[in-house]
Amino acid sequence: MRCPRLLLESEALVEGQSLPAPQDRLHYATTVLRLKSGAPCRVFDGLGNEFDATLELSDRRHGTFHLGERAAAPTHPVFPIHLLQGVARGDHMDLAIQKAVELGVQSIRPVLCERSRSAAAHKGLDKRQRHWQGILRAAAEQCGRNELPELFEPAPPETALAGCADGLGLLAEEGAPGLDARLGERHRWPSSVALYVGPEGGLTPAEAEHARDAGFLGVGMGPRTLRTETAAMALVTLVQSRLGDLRG
Repeated sequence: MRCPRLLLESEALVEGQSLPAPQDRLHYATTVLRLKSGAPCRVFDGLGNEFDATLELSDRRHGTFHLGERAAAPTHPVFPIHLLQGVARGDHMDLAIQKAVELGVQSIRPVLCERSRSAAAHKGLDKRQRHWQGILRAAAEQCGRNELPELFEPAPPETALAGCADGLGLLAEEGAPGLDARLGERHRWPSSVALYVGPEGGLTPAEAEHARDAGFLGVGMGPRTLRTETAAMALVTLVQSRLGDLRG
């Protein structure tokens, strides 16, 4: 049976440490995971440190995590992949972020594209940012990552593109050459890859042209039209299989 994992972000964790359980983590451990006093678990700090631990409960509202030996090596991605995801509606954006975490991206930049406005993307951004951060943390707990990808605040395209000036930039674009063709055009492998996926309806022609002016190359993903969250998953998987930790 898989050992339950909990994220504790207050500080970098060290072997042998005992620390009070934050209320939200205690509630999750006892209510969702149904852990009892003395139950084994694993805790990690989002920085790459993960330890075997036990949860000691003094009452329903107070508990302590006692850390034992290091349980896993840091899970930092072997190849840096940065996802620029056009802000999409509700579950579509949640799924794109969740799967990006599982597939091993190093950072996620929500992009406020022109067609993101149909998703009311410019309203309640602080609340949505907190929600996305919760999606990211839960995905890391589930998939075994002990370091967290960086989630940037939502930004317009020009700001997001400026933050990804290094490495190879790829723009999800129907009818464009595939990943193998784009990599074959280069004399050497890139040091990192930034992947730009539009929201529902894709990027506007002006936004796509702006991305190309910033050095991004269009890349296709087969003959079918993909939803925004599917395109993000497919493109990250393709890059991981060629350059990252999904190589055979």
